[in-house]
Amino acid sequence: MPLLLLWLGIDETPKIVLIALGAFFPVYLSLLAGIRNIDRKLVEVGRLYGLSSLALVRRILLPAALPSLFTGLRGALSLSWMFLVAAELIAATRGLGYLLSDGRETSRPDLVIAAILLLALLGKLSDSLLKAWETRALRWRDSYQGGEGGA
Repeated sequence: MPLLLLWLGIDETPKIVLIALGAFFPVYLSLLAGIRNIDRKLVEVGRLYGLSSLALVRRILLPAALPSLFTGLRGALSLSWMFLVAAELIAATRGLGYLLSDGRETSRPDLVIAAILLLALLGKLSDSLLKAWETRALRWRDSYQGGEGGA
C-alpha cells in the first residue's frame, strides 16, 4: 500500500488498485485450475466435431471451468472486502474502515461494533447475491449439493 500511495497519490485510485490486485489472483488461479482440470476427452470430442477455437472455448472450456470460476469469484469477493477495509484504515477520511479506525481512536465502541456489523451484513449480502448468480448460471449441472439427507 505505501508504494501504491507513492505511485498513485493519496486518492481513491490506490485503494481501487489494491482491491483489484487482491481480487484478481484468486479468480485467475481458480479459473486456471478449472481449465487445467477439464477432461481432455471433452476437448478432443469438440475438435472431432469441428468446433473452432472460439466455439471450443464457448461450448466446452468455459462451461466446464465455470464452477471453479465461481469459487474464485466468491473467494475474491471476501478478499475484496478485507482489502477495502485495509485500504480505508490506511488512508481515508470516510468509509467503513475509517469508521472503525475513528471509533477506536475516539473510544467509541458503538461505532466500532456498528461498522463491524455493517461490514458483516454487506459481506453476507454480496456473497448471497453471488451465490444466487452461481446457482442460476450452473443450474444445468447435476452435482451433489450437500445436506440433502443420506449418509
